[in-house]
Amino acid sequence: MGNKKIRKIVVYLMLISMLLTSLLSGIAFLM
Repeated sequence: MGNKKIRKIVVYLMLISMLLTSLLSGIAFLM
């Protein structure tokens, strides 16, 4: 039960980090 929760959190963190990096690269490109 706890293992599944941790896996879900890890997946969410990976998605968020991907979005943040793409956002930052987009901002840097625009600037």
